[in-house]
Amino acid sequence: MPPATLVNRVAGSRPRKKALSRKNMDNVYARIAETRFRRHVVHDIERYRRYLEAGGAAVYSQAELDALAAAGVSDRLPPRATGYYLELARRSEAVRNLIKARPEETEDLSGEADPSNQLKYSPVPGLLHKYELVLLYVVRACSSWCRYCYRSDFLTGKTEKDTASIHEIADYIRGHNAKAEAGETDKPRVREALLSGGDPMVLSNRNLFDYMNGLAEAGVEVIRIGTKEIAFYPKRFDQNFLDMLDLFHELHPDVLVSFMVHFTHPDEFLVPDGQGGWEKGATGYRRNPLVRKAIRDLRSRPFVTLENQTPIIDGVNDSARALRVMQQELKKLGVNNHYFFQCREIEGHRAFALPVETAWAIHNESQANLSGIERSRFALSTEAGKMEMVSVIEGHRSARAIGGPLGEALAEGLAVFKLHRSPHSDRQGDLVIARRNPDALWITGYEDRILYDGRKDTPDGKFAPLLSLIEPSRIAAE
Repeated sequence: MPPATLVNRVAGSRPRKKALSRKNMDNVYARIAETRFRRHVVHDIERYRRYLEAGGAAVYSQAELDALAAAGVSDRLPPRATGYYLELARRSEAVRNLIKARPEETEDLSGEADPSNQLKYSPVPGLLHKYELVLLYVVRACSSWCRYCYRSDFLTGKTEKDTASIHEIADYIRGHNAKAEAGETDKPRVREALLSGGDPMVLSNRNLFDYMNGLAEAGVEVIRIGTKEIAFYPKRFDQNFLDMLDLFHELHPDVLVSFMVHFTHPDEFLVPDGQGGWEKGATGYRRNPLVRKAIRDLRSRPFVTLENQTPIIDGVNDSARALRVMQQELKKLGVNNHYFFQCREIEGHRAFALPVETAWAIHNESQANLSGIERSRFALSTEAGKMEMVSVIEGHRSARAIGGPLGEALAEGLAVFKLHRSPHSDRQGDLVIARRNPDALWITGYEDRILYDGRKDTPDGKFAPLLSLIEPSRIAAE
């Protein structure tokens, strides 16, 4: 087939070449067993109707499904959930709001089709390369779909993102690392890889092993697996999967496997008491036994770590108490608290997003009475990198005495961001300081208010907004 016919692939069409991945490895793959899971995934409005008629968990009424169909919600992102998670949703308003589609999702579809301009960092189909970490899209499905999903463009095939071929990715990593070692590129050596999608844990054990083994053979030292399956369907982490992990470790004993799990609310791993809290036992809150077993089994392997990250979403986890309990209880379970994120500026984000400063305030309040090992960061995953929101500084009316635009800016107050991770090593740790905007839903809401911009590559560029305010003030004073 001529190369020209391969240019415009749609998501999910990369050639798998399983035979090549598994060549001369029959003895290895013979040790990987599969499980036939009965997730009972309910997908799209008509299947929900049949599910309700069959006596399923009444997360939707027929009238609500009629409203969703009339609003065209499935054109944005079809509803989808496992039977297990629907039962959780029946007992928890927070879980219900996480997966329950709403007609208002389609009322304002403003936002980015490709959040944070990810395709700009895609040198190979199915790969994002922004830091020393690369991200691979490995599957275009999850067991359930969060309504705020910032990979919805990939799940629905609305952008030109494709699934990754491990052979193309491994070749790219080897080539890039050779250039990095020879000093031919400013980017550091690729040390880590994140398997994403969709959810890699919906893949079979053998297909997941294809990616993990290929990355390890290419020299990757840390393999992250981004998954919400431990909340959506914890039975997936069964003995066959654990045996595959042990086999991988046997072959690659120096590679760390880190599960980037996605718990959004305590109701996903604690037992709700029906009154907005959680049932208590002799030693604390009662834990969901299936989730507890999955976490314990993973943690029993010294080459495995678990890190939690989730956005703060309106009507789901916009509670300092819920976030505080999450961080405390996850740490007790052995899951580290990594990031809490601002909801990305995806198409339709206005139906889910809290204002940035509101989300920061909730997260900041949640840090009270947490120990140093329980705490987390609140960040925005922007085109410029991970921007941690460091502080919101209240303004003071007396600052107007300075006069001019600068006095007005200081009177309004300041929002301070730190470039926690940047594609540019010389900007790592720099700041972005802006006048407050309590209505801003994303960094775009601050772009016309910036006083100091550490994203710029020169001192003149960084200080230019501030100098433009100081100069009129000085002239007025003279």
